[in-house]
Amino acid sequence: MKTFCLIMLSLLAAPPAVEVQQLDGSKTEGNLVQMTADSISLGLADGTSSTLSTKDIINVVPTSPAPFEPQAPPVFDVSLADGSQLLIANLNISSRTADLKSPGGNKISLGKSAMKGIRFLHPEADASLADDDPFKQRWYEIVSEYTGADAIVLIREGDLTIQEVVIHGVSSKGVKIQLDDLTTTVDLSKLYGLLFYQRGARTFPSPLCLVELNDRSKLLARSVQLNNGHTQVTTLTGTEIPVAFDQITKLDFAAGNIQFLDEMKPARVTWTSVLQSGIAIDDFAMVYAPKMNTSFRGTTLTLEEDGEPVAYSRGMAVHATSELLYDLPTGFRQLQMRVGIDPASLGSCTAKLQIVGDQKILFEKEFSGDTQPEDIALNISGVRRMKIIVDAADGEDWGDVLHLCQARLIK
Repeated sequence: MKTFCLIMLSLLAAPPAVEVQQLDGSKTEGNLVQMTADSISLGLADGTSSTLSTKDIINVVPTSPAPFEPQAPPVFDVSLADGSQLLIANLNISSRTADLKSPGGNKISLGKSAMKGIRFLHPEADASLADDDPFKQRWYEIVSEYTGADAIVLIREGDLTIQEVVIHGVSSKGVKIQLDDLTTTVDLSKLYGLLFYQRGARTFPSPLCLVELNDRSKLLARSVQLNNGHTQVTTLTGTEIPVAFDQITKLDFAAGNIQFLDEMKPARVTWTSVLQSGIAIDDFAMVYAPKMNTSFRGTTLTLEEDGEPVAYSRGMAVHATSELLYDLPTGFRQLQMRVGIDPASLGSCTAKLQIVGDQKILFEKEFSGDTQPEDIALNISGVRRMKIIVDAADGEDWGDVLHLCQARLIK
């Protein structure tokens, strides 16, 4: 279910310059003058305007993002219950509420129940934010799966250990905890992180977009309001977070709503040659196995549209005879792509594309000669396993190459 949300831009002295990437692979630059739940309007360089549907947008990025110049270094990595991540410079948490301050100086107030965990960072080094922390991945797995009481997390014998406690308060001075009849304050340096009481597994609606900030915070937005250069993001937990627009590095409309096939690992990929050869099939497959986001010549994926080549940033090149099997994630309702013959194979291609969902043929068509590219939109609601098959229609597979451009699953 797509959450209703409203994005409103008004009274801007200087509308921000942005680049919009669309699902069809095209990009449009302009000044962001208006946004609604359904569309955005850009002022173009030639004085005209362009209105784009939010359903057709992958992301919006500022053309000149501001550098990250923190007032204070991030010290806390806060995970919200909806999956949002906040990098925080200072905080004060009571038994029910939390007051946070971002590295950029923004003040954030929220209920303690909106938080799922806090990982403690080292202010003198950015390493814990990057890949130097050997426990970071394990930490995020724990946070994602955790349900239960308040807990402190410690490093013990090369792993993270969870100890259930009652957390009465948190500040830069330490964590006040209660364990049975003992109440004490623990120095932050002795802990890896904190987990907060969760009543059980919580579900949230699909976000409008993922808001990425230049301090590396990532907010799953239910709504976004922009006014005079300032932005207020409301996360799926209902937390309202004020930020300056120039702190935003990306509005990612694909996050949680669109899954590109090139990002998914097929459960099985097979390629076989129609013709017999003395070359080992494994060696053949290294050459003719499907290619992601590139043609078989190592160039950008293209389709010939009305006699002109059109480039696509994402997709796959598939040679006959190939089969890709996908285990589909739940919640997606449609498969979309634009399919056509590799321009290098025009005139010689005789390939057949077949898409099968749970052993039911959803699409089947032969592409030969000068067959024009075609948009495909298939209902995949409830489909668990999907096959994409490119076969040699005439029994010979040389030159039978299709480009499946911008192939994606849509919620």
